[in-house]
Formats: sequence, structure tokens, C-alpha cells
Amino acid sequence: MPKVNYKIFDNINKIDKKDWDNVFGDIPESYPFYKTLGDSELPEFTFFYLVIYRDGQIVLIAPFFSTDFNLDIAVEGWVSKVIKFIRNFFLRFLVLKTLFCGTPFGEYGVLGIRQDCQGDPSLIPLLLAGTKDLAVKINAPLIIFKDFLKQSTLFLDALTQQGYSKVESFPTVLLNLNFVSFEDYLKSLGSSTRKSFKKKLKQAQIRGKIEVKSVQEIEGQVDQIVKLYENTYREGLTKFERLTKKFFLQVAHDLYPHTHFFLYYVDGKLAAFNLCFVYPDLLIDKFIGLDYDISNYFNLYFVSWAFNIRWCIDNSLHCYHPGQTDYEPKIRLGGQLIPLYAYLKHKNILFNFLLKLLIPFLKPDSYDKDIRKQKHV
Repeated sequence: MPKVNYKIFDNINKIDKKDWDNVFGDIPESYPFYKTLGDSELPEFTFFYLVIYRDGQIVLIAPFFSTDFNLDIAVEGWVSKVIKFIRNFFLRFLVLKTLFCGTPFGEYGVLGIRQDCQGDPSLIPLLLAGTKDLAVKINAPLIIFKDFLKQSTLFLDALTQQGYSKVESFPTVLLNLNFVSFEDYLKSLGSSTRKSFKKKLKQAQIRGKIEVKSVQEIEGQVDQIVKLYENTYREGLTKFERLTKKFFLQVAHDLYPHTHFFLYYVDGKLAAFNLCFVYPDLLIDKFIGLDYDISNYFNLYFVSWAFNIRWCIDNSLHCYHPGQTDYEPKIRLGGQLIPLYAYLKHKNILFNFLLKLLIPFLKPDSYDKDIRKQKHV
């Protein structure tokens, strides 16, 4: 009978990188990625790692983080107005300290499971026990397994037998770029989208001099980058994480050579940046920052999209991940929605029952017309 147990660590440095790589393999959300998160002093988040052992050997690693979470993050319309009204009297209404399994801003949730243990249902009880212990320890009444791909649900659906509710998350977006040139990509778009896109790019060229620089060292420009990021953070409807200056410096250092900052200068002034991660056959578009007084006039969102597509084609990358939210332009420009799923459970039986009743209102397509439209194509 094998001996199985688990341990919970509050720092990734307590896990050997070789052990980590053994269970996660070669994926973008790698050991240096989580190390960057832990070292960046992100004020909203505290990070943990649940490690399951079998006969002393690591067979599973689950990354966790805790934060205050607004349950209405996906809610718009009249429901959002009602919640905001109630918060005039109860400030933390539907705001709960939450333990998440996953990452704050990974493309999707990933569990590290040793190859010969993939899909082993006997790991679920230990995963649940460790998760519950950690939630109690940090006094987090809500647990969420965040943003998992459909193939992961084959393993995680067992959570529903333990009182967890399964719900659709905001999908991510993927473009498959099997094109020989940018013109070839343009031909794949609908005629009206292609015409509009080309018009925006031409307008940008006429209105001023736009120069794009690809850099991996940003120390000299970091203050400007943070300012641009803060602009988009304030404008965004869906707010989850707030990045720090230290994060941008840390990610440039720890994730080198995968980190690329594409900097957009208009008539010599830095007006936008795009932080991307480059991996074999894959470009991940993580964050964008814009000077809206300049970027709207020069269509820099579309200029940056065109640059990223060209960059992928020129560097023989066939997959482009532009991320979650802001779906309308991404879908029009060729993006495909990739469904993601979450599992959630509250420690209070009554509250957990109410969560199940709320699930139809928490579905992203209940409020995002672009997701709903795409599902019915």
C-alpha cells in the first residue's frame, strides 16, 4: 500500500525546480512564471502550493492564491445596478476572501500531475483535503478552481460530487495563424472587417510617424510603462489584478528570454506598450497599456494587433493568444473562443445552495453579447 500525503508551501522556492518540471512539463506557466508572481509583491494576492507525495515522490502540484473576490465580476445590466445599490449599505456585499486554484492571469488553470498519474481519481480526495485545510488556515470561506480547459474537466468533474458547482468562466481567445503572409491573413477575414481594418491601419500611417521597438530590457522606460498600464487598468470594466512596477521589472528579468515588450512611439513619444511572452510556436499577449489621447486617434489597438500577427508570421509562430475580455474586436479579427470552466464551493451550506441558484446569472454569455453571439454562430 503506497504512502500518500500532502504538504502546503507558501513560497515556490521551497519546491525544487526539477520536481516542478517533472509534473508540469514544458509549459508557459513555468517555475520562473510563478516565481515572478511571488517576488513581485502584488498587494492583492498571497500565493501557496499544495504538493501531493506518493512514497516520498511528488505526483501532483497545485498552485493556489488568495484574494478578496467580487462575485459579481461577470455581472452587468440590472443585476449589477442592484448589487451596487446594496453596497451603499453593505460595502462587502458579495465580496469574499477566496482561495483560488490556478493563477491570477494565466491563460488557463493547470495542475501539475506526474505523467503516470494523469487522471488518477485517487488524487482527488487528497487534493480536496489539502485545499480545505488551506482555506480554513487562511479563513477563506469560498474556494474556486479557476479557468480550466475542457480536457481538465475529465479529472476535475469529480469535484461536483463533493458539493462544488461547475460554471463557465470567461473564455480565452486563440488565433491559429496558418498563413504565409499578413496579406494572406487579411484574406481570411470577412470583407467588411478586412476593409475597416485596412482603413484603420492606413489612417494611422497618414496621421503621424509610428515606430515599434521590441525590447527585453525596460529599466529605463518602466515608469512610462507603468503609467500606460494604469491608464488601461482604470478604463477596464473587469478588474482582477493590479500590477506593480516591481512586476514589470521582475518579469523582464525572470522570464528572459521569453519576455518581449513591444513599444509604440508616435512622433517620438511612447504612446503604448504590449507585454508578450514568446514560446515555441506561440505568442501570448499578456498586457497592453495605452495613452488614450494618442492611441484612439492613431488606432494603436489595431496597429498593435497587426504588428503581433506580422511578428508571429515572420517568426513562424502559428498560435496567438490575445487573452480574455474585450471579445468583440478579437472575434472580428479572427479569434476563436476557447471555453473555460470553474468549480466553486462555499463553506456555508446555505450560501453554497444560494451560489447554485446564482450560477445562471454568473455565466459570462448571460451578459456579454459578443460571447453569446459567437456561441450561436
